[in-house]
Amino acid sequence: MKLTHHISFRYIGITALVLLLSIPIFYFILQKVMWNSFDENLDSQQKWIEETLKKTAPENFVSFNNNIIIRPGNFPNKKRKFYTENVYVPDDEESVPFRVLEFNTSENGKDYAVRIQKSLVESEDLLQTIAILQAFIFFILMTTLLLINRKLKFKIWNPFYQTLERLEKFKLDTDVSLDLPQNSITEINDLNQSINVLTARNIEVFQAQKEFTENASHEMQTPLAILQSNVDLLWQTQPLSEEQTKILENLTETNSRISRLNKALLLIAKIDNQQFSDKKNIDIQVLVENILEKNRESFFHKNIDVRVKVEGQMIVTSDETLMEILFGNLISNAFRYSPKNTTIDIMIKSNQFSIENQAVDGTGLDTQKLFRRFQKQEHFHKNSIGLGLEICKKICEQNSMKIQYAFLNNKHEFRILV
Repeated sequence: MKLTHHISFRYIGITALVLLLSIPIFYFILQKVMWNSFDENLDSQQKWIEETLKKTAPENFVSFNNNIIIRPGNFPNKKRKFYTENVYVPDDEESVPFRVLEFNTSENGKDYAVRIQKSLVESEDLLQTIAILQAFIFFILMTTLLLINRKLKFKIWNPFYQTLERLEKFKLDTDVSLDLPQNSITEINDLNQSINVLTARNIEVFQAQKEFTENASHEMQTPLAILQSNVDLLWQTQPLSEEQTKILENLTETNSRISRLNKALLLIAKIDNQQFSDKKNIDIQVLVENILEKNRESFFHKNIDVRVKVEGQMIVTSDETLMEILFGNLISNAFRYSPKNTTIDIMIKSNQFSIENQAVDGTGLDTQKLFRRFQKQEHFHKNSIGLGLEICKKICEQNSMKIQYAFLNNKHEFRILV
């Protein structure tokens, strides 16, 4: 739920609840006030009746509309009381509410039971009119609050959404700061200034890290190339003893490993810095077929049969170089760790890629170490640098894909889910 809705719904909800509760409460309070007014009027009439009965008999008493009823007699248990009662009115042919006062009085040695009633029709109509008016005011207020909320969303909150939109489009590798403008709203202005400072600092850190990575990689390549050149020169000297040959082999292998490690770390740094941003739609089937074609001779020498089964077109929007590295690493690992004369099975679906190869020693890989840096498995190739699967995982994370591993039927299986 958006912040504007989150706040406004609570304000409107509380306001609506208060108003809905206030309508019946106000109605009953007003009704009570009007009844008290009627009771005071009836009480005045009681005093007038008692004074009049001192001067005249009940049969000579003038009553209008039969609203005053006087009966001679003694009613010792009857107490003075006020109440509301519906009385049938023949002229209107309907029952209408009356406020009634009943009391006993003794005048000139005679007892009387008196009933005074006063119609509440006009007051009830007034109360209903007030209730309808309150309901109308409630509707107008709710409509006004919703319109104000809409205006707040599209006007007052507009700078916030503009800031959010620019943040979504912001990229560290563009070397262009946000420079969010000042705003008349203090909170949004403070937010923009904080974001400006934060992004400027991140750009500086990013550029420094990028330059360091590139410079370090470049500076390492030069001595590695010199070392390899000298090793090649030593290979050409004659004669070489058996001990010298072993030393040169170790130097060549170590130099090659350091070179591959340097390239892998540089690649990881570039992936982390999101320097691969040339995205396009890639057909994974075509990409896999190209990778297999380039490595066809290697598969032939090891007598490994690669079977590709396609059950749907898998299209991924990403940088082509990253996809070549991802699927190339998976296919390369499957080839490297497959015994001779075995089969590699590749399955391509619309939302999944999987590759299976026979296990060398019948044991699965340690999933706790599988995608962690420099965490090599026991039966990995001795020249492995332990970064291939971490690179695969980082590529998947950057492209909102998942990489999974399973060991079933003495086979290693890696899956890419999109």
